[in-house]
Amino acid sequence: MENERKRMEMELDRISNLPSDVTEKILSHLPVRDAVRTSVLSTEWRYKSAMLPRLVFDAKSISTQHQTFANVVDHVLLSHIGPLYKFKIVTHISFRDMDRWILHLSRNSIKEFILENLGVQRYKVPSSMFSCQDLTYLKLYTCLLQPPSTFTGFKSLKRLRIADVSLTDDVLENMIVHCPLLERLSVEWCDGFSQLNINAPNLQVLRFMGDFEDINILNTSNLVDVYIYKQDEFVQRRGPCRYCNLLKFFAELPNIHRLDMNHLFTKYLAVGSLPEKLPKPCVHLQFLSVSVCIDDVKHIITFLCLLRMSPALEELEVYALCHQNYKAEVGKVNSWVDENQSCSFTQLRHVKIHCNFAVDLIRFLLISSPALETMTIYHQSTIPPAGYDLAKKLLSFRHASLNLEIILTDLRGGSILISEM
Repeated sequence: MENERKRMEMELDRISNLPSDVTEKILSHLPVRDAVRTSVLSTEWRYKSAMLPRLVFDAKSISTQHQTFANVVDHVLLSHIGPLYKFKIVTHISFRDMDRWILHLSRNSIKEFILENLGVQRYKVPSSMFSCQDLTYLKLYTCLLQPPSTFTGFKSLKRLRIADVSLTDDVLENMIVHCPLLERLSVEWCDGFSQLNINAPNLQVLRFMGDFEDINILNTSNLVDVYIYKQDEFVQRRGPCRYCNLLKFFAELPNIHRLDMNHLFTKYLAVGSLPEKLPKPCVHLQFLSVSVCIDDVKHIITFLCLLRMSPALEELEVYALCHQNYKAEVGKVNSWVDENQSCSFTQLRHVKIHCNFAVDLIRFLLISSPALETMTIYHQSTIPPAGYDLAKKLLSFRHASLNLEIILTDLRGGSILISEM
C-alpha cells in the first residue's frame, strides 16, 4: 500500500519529476517573483528557485508592493545556491545598492552582466566590476567607465555593448585591446571621440553610433559586419588631408560582408584624394546600405568607388539626400552618370532606393546591373498624378536586366508595379 501511495503521488506531481534541466528552463522563463514562489510547492521545489543560474530584475519580473526593489534583489542574491552565470538589472538604481551587488557578483564567477540604468545620472562602475574575469558578455547603459590602473582587461569577454557611457578615447581603446576574444562590439551615443582606435583580431561585428573626428580600424581581418552612424559633421582640424579616408578605412577589412553607414560617414570617407585607380576590392561584401548626398559630386564619386570595389555585391540600399544646391549640381551629376556607363555590377540582384530626386542614380543602376531582379523605390510622389509621371519616366530608361521588377512605393504603403519582364 505504501508503494502504491508513493506511485500515485509521483503521478500527481509529474512536473517535480522532470529532469533538472527542464525544470530549470521552466523557472528561467518565469519572472523572479513567480520563480521564488515555487519554493512553497513541495520539499522538492524548496531550493530549485535558489539555484537558478540566470537572474533578471526589472519592473516586470518583481513586485514591490510589499517590499522595496533593493530588498528583493538582496533576498534573492543572499539565498542563491550554486553558480550564477547571468545577472541583468533594469531600473532607476541606487548607486550604493548596485555597488554592493556587483561586489557580491565579482565573487561568483559571473559570465553575463547587464546593467541598464534608467536614471539620468550616470552610474560610476566600481572597481570590483573589473575583477570579473569570467565575463563573456558585458552590457552597460548610462554609466561612467574608469577602470583602475591595475585593470588588465577581460580575458574571456566576447561581447561588449555600451550606450550613453562616459569614457575617454584611451579607456575604450585599452578596453578593446585587452579583450583578446572580443567578437561583437557595440558603442552607442557615448561621449564624442577624437581618435577612435579599434584593434581587435577576433572582432566579427562592429556597431557604432555617435561622433568621432577620426577612426582607425586595425588588425580586424575577421570583421564581417559593420554599422556606423556618425552623429556630427566631419570637421577637419589638422590642415589639408594627405591621405584618403576611403582607402584607410577599408585597408583592414578584407573579409567584410555587410556595411551600413549614414551620410555623415560617407562624407568622412570622401575626405582626401580619392583614388584614380580602384582600391583593393572587397571581394566578400554582399550587402551595402549607404546614404549619399546626390548634389555633392564628391559623395557621388565615393559612392561609385564603393560600388566598383564590391564585385560580389548582391543587395544595395541607398538613402539619397538632396540639399538646396541640387539644381546647380545636376549637370555634374549627369556628367558623372554618362562617364561611368561602362560599369557593370554583375552580382547585384536587389536594390532599394529612398529618394525624391535620384532619377539619374536610378538610371545609372538600371543600365549597370545585368542580374538585377528587384528595384524598390520609396518615393513621396507615388500618389497620382505625380507617381504615374515618375513611372513613365522610369519606363523610358534602358535597363540591362532581362528579369526585372520595379516597384514604386510611398511611405504609406501604396505602390505601383512599373515593369515586370
